[in-house]
Amino acid sequence: PAMLMAAGLPLPKRLFAHGWWTKDGQKISKSLGNVIDPVELCEKYGVDQTRFFLMSEVTFGSDGDFSDREMVFKVNANLANELGNLCQRTLSMVFKNCNKAIPTPGEFTEEDLAVLKSAQTLRERTSEHMAEQTICKYVQTMIAMITETNKYIDEQSPWSSRKTDPARADTVLYVVLEVLRYSCILYQPLIPTSANKMLDLLGVPADQRTFGHLTTDFMIEAGSPISKPEGVFPRLEVPAEKDLVESK
Repeated sequence: PAMLMAAGLPLPKRLFAHGWWTKDGQKISKSLGNVIDPVELCEKYGVDQTRFFLMSEVTFGSDGDFSDREMVFKVNANLANELGNLCQRTLSMVFKNCNKAIPTPGEFTEEDLAVLKSAQTLRERTSEHMAEQTICKYVQTMIAMITETNKYIDEQSPWSSRKTDPARADTVLYVVLEVLRYSCILYQPLIPTSANKMLDLLGVPADQRTFGHLTTDFMIEAGSPISKPEGVFPRLEVPAEKDLVESK
């Protein structure tokens, strides 16, 4: 600050100091031989997967611990099993049962409006976390949104109502797709490549993916064609005990 004041330059309004990383509970050092190569980490698990783990597992300002096993469990649980599976199974039902196009929704029920409201307030809630550099809470909020949506689709079970009430099934699928639109746009700062792949699958135009498009004016257009769904997050293999020992 003294040098800035002497130069007549404005002082920073906020300073932030990050913590340290440990590996499997131990200090990272050359002598221990447990240094983590970030390039190898990204090649092994994927860039987005690595970003997701690092930003979700550490409270900025505090120390964090890296573990291959925790990395695999975290990515498989939150990305492959929850987000990726929700996107793929919903789009697969749409592709198979709705003429390969976004279905037209009917009147929204109380349950539909509740999950849509959660998505529509997502930007406000995550913005508060970013303003405080609590990126891990940003991630937790996104995970909670996907958990809520998975619960919603399981309870509404469009695969069952498809035979008895196809209009209702179409509405449920549309609601999930719209929630995914909000979620994927807000996931872009965390997992940019994967989030944009999912937005491609949803048919969201490339020029409608900013935070400014998180309004009801840009809802997914019914009748828009979709391509055949593809998996975005391959499941990672849980490292064997032998590999864990060798990596330490």
